[in-house]
Amino acid sequence: MPDVNALRITWIEARRSAALWLGALGAAVAAAMLGDPERWDGLWMQTVLVHQANLALLWPFAVAAGAWQGRRDHAARVGDLVRAAPRPGASRVAPLAFVLAGALGGGWIAASAPGIGRAVLAASYRPPGWYWPLLVGGLAMGAAGLLGLGLGRLLPSRLTAPLLGVAGVVLSVVPLVIWRGSDAPALLLVPGNLGESTDEWATVATRADVGQALWFAGLAAAGWALYAGARYWSAVPAVIGLAAAVLVLPAADRAAPRDVHAVELVCADGTPRVCVTRLYEPILPALVGPAREALALLAKLPDPPTSVVQETAPYASFVAQRRDTVHLLLTVYGDGSTLDLTNAVLDGAGTWACGAPDDDLATWDRILAAREAAALWLRGGTSADPLVADALNALRALPAADQAARVGAMREAALACRKDQYETLLRPN
Repeated sequence: MPDVNALRITWIEARRSAALWLGALGAAVAAAMLGDPERWDGLWMQTVLVHQANLALLWPFAVAAGAWQGRRDHAARVGDLVRAAPRPGASRVAPLAFVLAGALGGGWIAASAPGIGRAVLAASYRPPGWYWPLLVGGLAMGAAGLLGLGLGRLLPSRLTAPLLGVAGVVLSVVPLVIWRGSDAPALLLVPGNLGESTDEWATVATRADVGQALWFAGLAAAGWALYAGARYWSAVPAVIGLAAAVLVLPAADRAAPRDVHAVELVCADGTPRVCVTRLYEPILPALVGPAREALALLAKLPDPPTSVVQETAPYASFVAQRRDTVHLLLTVYGDGSTLDLTNAVLDGAGTWACGAPDDDLATWDRILAAREAAALWLRGGTSADPLVADALNALRALPAADQAARVGAMREAALACRKDQYETLLRPN
């Protein structure tokens, strides 16, 4: 049977303290940070990962909130009276600690409900284990509150809460800036950090979840001990949690690997072959018609592609292109709409955008102009861009067979990721 007196005291503490209000404030801020009208609702796991990444700013808030509550007895000048009460230290502080940790952790988890709810309605793929990062994040927020409680009681100054908040932001940002590009597992101790390789197909490695949970559990126990008055051994749980976490955590670049099921191909019935990743399966019906229309237009070129497959590599990165396949970069907006899918397939005569370093903007201008000119030649149309217009005018001034040959030559240059795609379109070798 639950202790009725303990429940009653906890309920009184919930009403008389600001813990619930702090939890509600944290939840409201977290929900606002998670909302993104440009993110497609079908990206279930990405919604979870964005929510977890926001811990970088919400975790310092939770520490500051705990510190503000931790100095309550001192501010009311009843600290000595409370400590003189004939009750063990742990049971004396348990109600507020429980309420604050529950409000902050539970509020943070609840803030994900609107985004997860929209994902349930829009997504066809539910990533396995999607809830573990949410539970770890809730533990992190609760641990931050408990740590703040302990530090607020130890240092009951009015400056403690704001200084801890600032320190939390610094500790969440500075290590990632100083050691940018490092794969050290210790960087995963920073709240919200899962490395730099997360994208919409990412999941969270089990070792990353477990390691972070051990670290935050150690911090929670340290905060509890400090708040209960055990100053001398309060650091022990944090040290144990840190040691255990470092042993378990993977390298930072392996914390958020690709979900192999999310990138599995799902193909439409019939021919030509049109496929997307399982994550984007709801978009497949809208893609089939435009993709097959584009393949029919590409058929006028020498050795044309015969299928369209969604590509999962980042834009402008190197891709080992197949000659018979259009590697499509599929972009879906928040309302579920896409760019002109036919034109997306025709871009670059059905090739992947590549050919120059990211910082070589002049070359990229010419590559993109060549790609647009090839698409407009295939589909028909004009452009106000001088580079594109010059290429189109030069193409259309040639006999029909020579026009197709030049676009075919440009396609060969794009398949090889050469930087002379624009020049090839105008003056093929």
